[in-house]
Amino acid sequence: MDTPLEPFPFHGLVPKRETRAEEFLTANPEFDGRGIVIAILDTGIDPAVAGLQTTVDGRPKIVDLIDTSGSGDVDTSTVRKALCNGIGPLEIVGLTGRTLKIPEQWRNPTGEWHVGMKAGFELFPVAVRGRLQDDYQKKYWEPKHSPLLVEALKELSSFSSDNTIESKLKQEDLEAQVELLSSLSKAKCAGPVYDCIVFHDGDSWSAVVDITECGDLAQCTLLKPYRESRQYATFNKEDHINYSVNVYEEGDVLSIVTTAGSHGTHVASIAAAYFPDKPALNGIAPGAQILSIKIGDTRLNTMETSSSLIRAAITAKEARVDMINLSYGEASHWVNAGAVIELFVELATKHNIVFVASAGNNGPALSTVGCPGGNTHSLIGVGAFVSPDMMAASYSMTHQKDCLPYTWCSRGPTLDGDRGVTITAPGGAVTSVPKWTLQRSQLMNGTSMSSPNACGCIALLLSALKAKGIPYTPSLVKRVLENTAIPLGPSGSCDLFSSGHGVIQVPRAYEAMVEGADYIANDIIFKVSLLHPKNRRGIYIREPYELSQPSHYTVVVNPVFPEHSESSKKHDFELHLALVSSQPWVHCPQHLIMWNGVRQFVVEVQLDGLEPGVHFAEVCAYDSNGASSKGPLFRIPITAIIPTLLKDSKTFSLPSVDFTDQKLYRYFFHVPKDSTWAEIELANLCKDHRARINAHTVQLVPEKFYREHEHTEMVTLEPNGSHSCVITVMENRTLEVCLTQLWSELISAHVSVKVTFHSLQPSVPAITLHSCAGWTRLEVLSGFGQEQINPDFKLTHHIIPKRPVDFVIRPLGVRDILPNGAQIFELVLTYNFHCLHNTDVRPSVPLISDLLYESPYGGQLWMLYDQNKQFLCAGDAYPKQYSSKLEKGDYVIKLQIRHSDKAQLETLKDISILLEFKLSAALSLDVSHIRVGTFVSGCKFPPKTSRPGKMIPLYLSAMSEEKLSKVGAHPGDILSGRFTLCKLDDVKKKASYPLQYIIGPKAVKAAKGSAPQPLPYCDGTSDYTRALKEFKLNWMKAGAIPLNELEPQFGEEIDFLMAKLKFLEGKSEPVCTDVTELVSLIRSKLDITQVLVHAGMKCDLSAHASETNCEMEKSKNTLVECLLLEGSILLRQGSSDKLSEVYIDLHKLLDHKDAKMRSFRTKYVLQHKHYATAVKLLEEELAEKGPSKAIENDIIKHYQLLGWNHCAENRQRWMLRRYPEKYQLF
Repeated sequence: MDTPLEPFPFHGLVPKRETRAEEFLTANPEFDGRGIVIAILDTGIDPAVAGLQTTVDGRPKIVDLIDTSGSGDVDTSTVRKALCNGIGPLEIVGLTGRTLKIPEQWRNPTGEWHVGMKAGFELFPVAVRGRLQDDYQKKYWEPKHSPLLVEALKELSSFSSDNTIESKLKQEDLEAQVELLSSLSKAKCAGPVYDCIVFHDGDSWSAVVDITECGDLAQCTLLKPYRESRQYATFNKEDHINYSVNVYEEGDVLSIVTTAGSHGTHVASIAAAYFPDKPALNGIAPGAQILSIKIGDTRLNTMETSSSLIRAAITAKEARVDMINLSYGEASHWVNAGAVIELFVELATKHNIVFVASAGNNGPALSTVGCPGGNTHSLIGVGAFVSPDMMAASYSMTHQKDCLPYTWCSRGPTLDGDRGVTITAPGGAVTSVPKWTLQRSQLMNGTSMSSPNACGCIALLLSALKAKGIPYTPSLVKRVLENTAIPLGPSGSCDLFSSGHGVIQVPRAYEAMVEGADYIANDIIFKVSLLHPKNRRGIYIREPYELSQPSHYTVVVNPVFPEHSESSKKHDFELHLALVSSQPWVHCPQHLIMWNGVRQFVVEVQLDGLEPGVHFAEVCAYDSNGASSKGPLFRIPITAIIPTLLKDSKTFSLPSVDFTDQKLYRYFFHVPKDSTWAEIELANLCKDHRARINAHTVQLVPEKFYREHEHTEMVTLEPNGSHSCVITVMENRTLEVCLTQLWSELISAHVSVKVTFHSLQPSVPAITLHSCAGWTRLEVLSGFGQEQINPDFKLTHHIIPKRPVDFVIRPLGVRDILPNGAQIFELVLTYNFHCLHNTDVRPSVPLISDLLYESPYGGQLWMLYDQNKQFLCAGDAYPKQYSSKLEKGDYVIKLQIRHSDKAQLETLKDISILLEFKLSAALSLDVSHIRVGTFVSGCKFPPKTSRPGKMIPLYLSAMSEEKLSKVGAHPGDILSGRFTLCKLDDVKKKASYPLQYIIGPKAVKAAKGSAPQPLPYCDGTSDYTRALKEFKLNWMKAGAIPLNELEPQFGEEIDFLMAKLKFLEGKSEPVCTDVTELVSLIRSKLDITQVLVHAGMKCDLSAHASETNCEMEKSKNTLVECLLLEGSILLRQGSSDKLSEVYIDLHKLLDHKDAKMRSFRTKYVLQHKHYATAVKLLEEELAEKGPSKAIENDIIKHYQLLGWNHCAENRQRWMLRRYPEKYQLF
């Protein structure tokens, strides 16, 4: 090739030029992050990956690996002493039952070995579990299983039955082999189950995980906690999962630290990776060290929990880290409050930890910033953008554009008026990921990536400040970053709500810190809020009522000094501030004197004349004494939204909207009164190419997160095509409709837009109907326009409230002591419930289930177990994420709630949990247009078209008890669903309302007949005689009364003969002739033919039919019991001929699925060594009775006798998981 190749743009893989971090490092190579420790709160970090081994100056890159989620915890409170067999090493028996051989060189002065057990699949990421399952199937299971199935098929096809009982049993066994092997063709791999051992060697704790699964501990890696030894091990060469250990509670808890996902390793590599041979791949601060704190719970598919976040904060403080990066976050109902948030703020304000967090990936609509990154005042929230270098290197785009925010980047302002996003940074990178991904690196994007990029930039800054001896506080660092950032995009044209104050600039921030090192206000936090609405951090005018309120806002400024500041500093503090408004529609005083005390001033907002749309301004406070170049000391953000006027009060349209250069269009509407849904119609005006438009709508409600009233949809429009988005709306609230192309689109789009509001307003937004009420009325109003009404009320879920059967409150361990010394307590509640059939269940605790960061409690984890303590699933906040498929049987839920105030937990000791079961088929409520229709069957509401302003009544009828009985509902239960009013299908999917149906007391049905029947005459003497007889016979069966003592009295009565047979069956070696004679005598008194003939009768119309039926049923039951007792004796004696006769007779009397028949049949086929048939019967029994360790052990034994050792081995592993001795640790 003659044309020279372009060098690869490595600088675009981990972007450093955009923030001038590369420039800063070139000028100051010694300020590369050294001396800075960054805590990465994430999914955990793989200690073996390239780039995370050492720092530039040779120190270990990772200082510690800690799991605060609890998902890797192993209960090792069982203590055992080792035994010596005299010829080999010491041995102990692990919890799996395996014998564990202890290497001679291991030193354990106490002789105490803490043992535990952990399933590997409870430690492995979801992706690895799936891969190992596939590998197990292909490499292990199929090579062993397929030949067995082929051989069984051959043997069955070549077998010829001669119609003897033995031949039939043989054929049945061959058929069972084929059936079982076919059903086992797709193995559900149990995964490895490890024994875990913890001991103290006299100096510190050590631990080993038996990855051999055979007790050969010499082949395993003995580990000490990572912070002491920098040791880690690998489970096996197939999974490539590395792990380390920590030991807590004096050896009673072993924490196996792994990675729950690849996210954390990628984040750490962006912040601080160091590649000695490939510096272009370095992270932002290659000299910084990393503390890995795993907050992503493997049990919850990497979801964070309140308890993991609080433990992480405690850990970070104890480790004296300089920075925290949190690339996690959720939507929250309110800001700056909650147990987690308060602790995060304390880390920044009291312990000098700079806290950086992602702003969220839920844009582009406004007020979608996440918690904590976007709405917590002491944290630095980071938005994300993409640069031309990133487009070329990471995304391989044919054409590069100017810097622009990612489409999905969350936007401010926050619900309390703060700007939301502090700064922005490159939001994508190609860098290291865990080895178990089987890749060296991956491309990931999001504010999860921009946050560590910014964190690395700040680490460079702090490294320089530490080296220069310049003091700093997190609030000062945040203020300087805001004042030195540069606006994003050409001439700062990009959306400021996604980029905050702009792109972080390391050299400018460093220069500002150096120049202002001695400034009087460096360590002071200026707490700014509004007097009314109380505690808001900014002015946010959005809703209709806010536009009509007075335009004067009182701002409160409170200078907060460090906790141990001297009185003289507070006394001498005084600043003369200049207040400057950034926009002419905002007015403020020109000056303010600031001293140690609260100061107030008024800001006036004049909205007259502003165009429809969003408007932003700031009031900035500068030091007027020659320090204005340092930038504002504090700011008051003002966001005002001016609505777009609607045509005819219900429609808005634009014939052509030009989506070029990823321009973002925001339209704000004050939703008309009585509106219930809106239709957004988009039409592609281009005939040559498709258009892809991101439609995002949001309405805000006090103390509810934006997701409650959000709609997001990526709309693909074919050439000249159109699409309608239907969204639910709330009347008299502002609706934002945000439309844009994806950031990566290269072709402009031209689209017409039309928004139409519709009205079918129910008189109540939710319906609760009590079954005892019989009916309820609902009015429907069409506020404007004609709409088609066809109401539909459907119940889809069965909700069962459960109260705890037990509770315990106790202090937690050393990991759960807050920085202020307060001990965290746990409340553990136990709930029992029963599933009548296979179903899905979703538990929830309504009081706290939708709260996480903002929750006043420090944890709310529940764990679901079956009756044998097998762990099935877990859940935390946001219950819609967690459901489990359950089989028929009994279950237990353990719920843990945490708080540092024991009294707070006491108030929750009776808290209910709701179990939501999905109905197999939805139940519909009858709806009538007249009230009398609730009494008349079939009087249903006819579809009709409403007229504007007309109110239409609907009458709902309660369901019959017969209908309710089909779903197993009981008094106090709740049926839930949704109701819709519009006839149009597209509207039904979106515009629906909550519906609840409460089950009341059941009706008491009187017995048939008009009068109670008199009790029959009771002869006391005969009752006594019968009871005395039963008493004697029972004692005779037990061997307490000799046979010959009762034989003269009862002779050949059938009851006595059956008791005698039971006695013989209980003897260790019954005499065969005695049994044969006794059975013959009993049979002579019971005519089996007569019993069978009667059983075959379809209908007995004789006068004494009832008495005959009772007599025949009693004879049948006696015969069955006689045959079963005889069969039991014969099975022990090994008499096959006579046993076959018993088997045939039982087959005549009992159905093959009858439990008694199945039990006898299992023993019978085992005598003939038909193990496959026995397994099939045992599986049926297991399905009927539920989990049983004894039955499963029998199945394993029969697998081994069949030569199906791979089936036995997998089932043995499942047995270890299904029947643990204890519940798992939280």
